[in-house]
Amino acid sequence: MAALIIAPTVAAENLHNRAAIDGLENVKAVYDVRKSNPNALDMYLKAIITNVENLEKEGVQAELVMVFISHSVKFINTAPTLETEADYGEALASIAQSVETLQELGVRMEACNGATRAFNVDNDTLLPGIEPVRSGFISLMGYQNNGYALIPVYD
Repeated sequence: MAALIIAPTVAAENLHNRAAIDGLENVKAVYDVRKSNPNALDMYLKAIITNVENLEKEGVQAELVMVFISHSVKFINTAPTLETEADYGEALASIAQSVETLQELGVRMEACNGATRAFNVDNDTLLPGIEPVRSGFISLMGYQNNGYALIPVYD
């Protein structure tokens, strides 16, 4: 029984992405984040942390940006609605921690002002380090035209 529990962990440690990253020293990617459920957003942020760590294990330098658009802006601020706080308080705290960890790992973060306006989020309440930008779409266009691969994080 112990072998069954240990085997998946050992197998995961031996995994790699050599075929995909052969010859790459650097990658540039922009995450288009549009999650409408904070539990799902929390899960994806944790997965992105793991991706950053795995890129490092593969010996690849990552230049990553996250652009929060649509509903996701409701979950990356210090003043959520009372309903959101009551329903998802634990997820919101975890999201804030993941945002901090990602920033420590060097991930740049932006929030679409159109989305913050649409969802009544004051840009001054965005989590520390998340920069409001005029348009998340313009950011996505700009980053892609500057060589960043698009990673959609949609519902």
